[in-house]
Amino acid sequence: MFKKILRELYMLPRGEQRAMLLLSLLLILTASVRIVVGFIPEKEPPGLDEFIEETRIFMEGIEKLSQAQRIDLNRADSADLLPLPGIGPVFASRIIKYRNLLGGYVSHDQLREVYGLPGETVEMMRERTRIDTSAVRKMNLDSISFAELLRHPYFRIELVRDLMDYRKTMGAIQSLEALKINKLVPDSTLKRISPYLIW
Repeated sequence: MFKKILRELYMLPRGEQRAMLLLSLLLILTASVRIVVGFIPEKEPPGLDEFIEETRIFMEGIEKLSQAQRIDLNRADSADLLPLPGIGPVFASRIIKYRNLLGGYVSHDQLREVYGLPGETVEMMRERTRIDTSAVRKMNLDSISFAELLRHPYFRIELVRDLMDYRKTMGAIQSLEALKINKLVPDSTLKRISPYLIW
């Protein structure tokens, strides 16, 4: 078989013979280099650990700076929101009004509840805003009035009536667990209202 290959090689013109020979040598050389490189032990450059640690500290600093420059949705006024993409005077006003009804935002997902605010605008806002939950206004179910509780978007009239009736008959509402055990509030609603309650 080798003789057949040589015979066919000799039948080629001299330029093509040289090209085939050169191509064969390059293939052998490439395979040899790959084999040799596989046996060379990997060495980390000196100071790599220090470089990685400095990079981590630098990135944390950038993240903190980025967080500080973001607009806090619970403290911003309408003018602060206007530079955000997709937010004009109407949406800025609606975001503030809804925040006031809620007592403050606890999640960016609550922006989806703002009337007419598109989902893509909410996603763009997520990258440029932050939420400081320490500014959230809490309610005490034992002392809040019927009208005040009814103003909150998460409290429907039936729920408010049930809570007021329970308070009249049983006395104080001790905890979220009491609301759950007595089935006064559905689990989905309980999860939404819990950040706004204080005991």
